[in-house]
Amino acid sequence: MSEKNPHSKVFILAILSVSIMITTGTAVSSALPEMAKSFPNISVEQIDMIATIQQFSVMVTLLLSGIISKKIGIKKTITIGLILTGVAGVFPFFSHSFVLILISRLIVGCGIGLFNSLAITIIDLFYEDPTRSQMLGFRSATEQIGVSILNIIVGALVLINWHASFLIYLLAFPLLAFFLKVVPEPSIPAGRSDKKQKINFPVIIMAILMTLMVACSTSVIIQIPNIIVTDLSKSSAVASLIISVNTLMGMVTGIFFGRIYGFAKKFVLPLGIIFMAFGALVIVSYHNVLGVTLGAIICGISYPLIGSYIFSLVSVIAPEGSETLANSTILIGANLGSFATPFFLSGLGKLNSLSTKSGPFLSMFWLLIVLTIIVFVYQIFFQRKTSKKWSAKHDYQQ
Repeated sequence: MSEKNPHSKVFILAILSVSIMITTGTAVSSALPEMAKSFPNISVEQIDMIATIQQFSVMVTLLLSGIISKKIGIKKTITIGLILTGVAGVFPFFSHSFVLILISRLIVGCGIGLFNSLAITIIDLFYEDPTRSQMLGFRSATEQIGVSILNIIVGALVLINWHASFLIYLLAFPLLAFFLKVVPEPSIPAGRSDKKQKINFPVIIMAILMTLMVACSTSVIIQIPNIIVTDLSKSSAVASLIISVNTLMGMVTGIFFGRIYGFAKKFVLPLGIIFMAFGALVIVSYHNVLGVTLGAIICGISYPLIGSYIFSLVSVIAPEGSETLANSTILIGANLGSFATPFFLSGLGKLNSLSTKSGPFLSMFWLLIVLTIIVFVYQIFFQRKTSKKWSAKHDYQQ
């Protein structure tokens, strides 16, 4: 390990490369309208689950990844996860069975779940603050880079057919080779792996908040293809480009999270929520490609602010020595939100009288406005102690 410099550019890229595959579940969403044509007897909600069902198995393997990594090591666990993701991810390219495709997506989730929390854990093991907090922001940006690039590729592949879109999962194999070559097995501090971990109420609250915000963020990615193809009669390739712009904005926000926090401090959380709210309002208000694109861009700013802030807050709110379990708990909340997105969208659509595919975003706007007020009031009157502790532990370089 001494011959590997964790602060070298190659090492940093290798550490972050694992996160590229984490959000690939929704990358195929722009192919779903074309896929629906091949399965006319399958409901829209079931088709949408192709982009979200893997999050169910992610939640299960998230709980197991810590146990498995203790037995065989973090590096081997990540390796198994990336192999499962790559092999099962490509399977729909060869299959015409909707049931088998759903099963393959569940296996993809098993793979992602094995390395999801470990992508954060290896940052925790190799780095100390303030570098650790900056790396968490870069990690969030890397997720956005991955899904953005893959969305563009899917937009091109879907012009061949929807089966070809799943070839994006071949990327897992060169990323694995890069990671294995550069990153050694991280050393775990003595006593850390044997200490019994627990979660507390603040961690649970953050997990619930992540569930809601990820459901909102995933709704944008899943519903934009339906809006573009059904409401606006444009192609899936157009939808793919809009989603790419959304994720690119998330990437930029993640990179500059430290500077944004330096300006907004603890209010970066309600700021992130309000961006999602107004992005949703723009999507439902303007019935054209430009309006949907603008709304997607505004929404893209939201999740990196919320996600990076919450994960950075873990070291303050979690019981001492229980950071890994706290990270896993919050990630389970995030994956639950992604998995539940089709049902979340259906429920939002029933809360207003709009019949268009963009209708659920009106209900989302009002829901997030209420949430923003609640969070803002809480931070003004109750979060002074936590905010001071967080600021003391995360001294961002401007």
